[in-house]
Amino acid sequence: MQERFCKCGHKLMVQYTLDGFLPWEPVIVDDSTVVSPVKVCPCCGTYLSIHFLR
Repeated sequence: MQERFCKCGHKLMVQYTLDGFLPWEPVIVDDSTVVSPVKVCPCCGTYLSIHFLR
């Protein structure tokens, strides 16, 4: 897993999987004990894309 941050500064984790149609598909998860994929930032509500995380 790799540590990334939303533009608001909220910490997220990115895990690359081989389970999708694309090889090494990124899965973004909230930095908490529950490991489930998220599509929007739980802090600010911004749509999450691997290309816009820092």
